[in-house]
Amino acid sequence: MCLGIPMQVSEVEGAFAWCVGRGRRERLNILWLEAVVPGDWVYAVLGQAREKLSPQQVTEINLALDGVEAALLGVRNLNAYFPGFMPQK
Repeated sequence: MCLGIPMQVSEVEGAFAWCVGRGRRERLNILWLEAVVPGDWVYAVLGQAREKLSPQQVTEINLALDGVEAALLGVRNLNAYFPGFMPQK
């Protein structure tokens, strides 16, 4: 299973873009997307920018990824990371 992360475009070089997100910097292939400019957010999977993201999508995905990390660290109450998805007790 592959997990993608949101990354923000900082520089475009032809068919590639330098992007930053979640503490890393990566050169992504942007051929799958229409025009990409610095400041755009993309969904990055295995060196590919798969789709453009809205700021709201970025917030939701990062919150969910934070929740996965919290679960791996043993946090038991994950409701704050998945609003609207976790059953309330």
